[in-house]
Amino acid sequence: MVFFNEPIPNAVITKSMSEAGKCDVMLICGTSATVYPFADLPFYAKQQGGAVIIEINAEPTPLTRMGLSDYFIQRSAGESLTKIVQEIKSTMI
Repeated sequence: MVFFNEPIPNAVITKSMSEAGKCDVMLICGTSATVYPFADLPFYAKQQGGAVIIEINAEPTPLTRMGLSDYFIQRSAGESLTKIVQEIKSTMI
C-alpha cells in the first residue's frame, strides 16, 4: 500500500519489478492504477512473463481501458476477495 506523498524505498521498487517479471498471474485490487512506478507493474508482468492480469475494481482504470487486464471484475475489492477466499477454501482438501 502506498499512501499519498509517501516515499517508496528503491529496494522495494527493485524487488517489486523482479517479482512482477516472474509471476504467472497478477491480481490487481482496488486501485486507480495511476500511482507510479507501481502502475507499471502490470505492464511489466505482461511483457516479461506473459502474466494473466486479473483486475478487481469498482470502476474501470487505465489498465481496463487499455485492454491490459485479461479479466475485469467490476465489484468492490472487499466483496470480491471475500468470495474468492471462500471459493478457494471450499475446494481445499
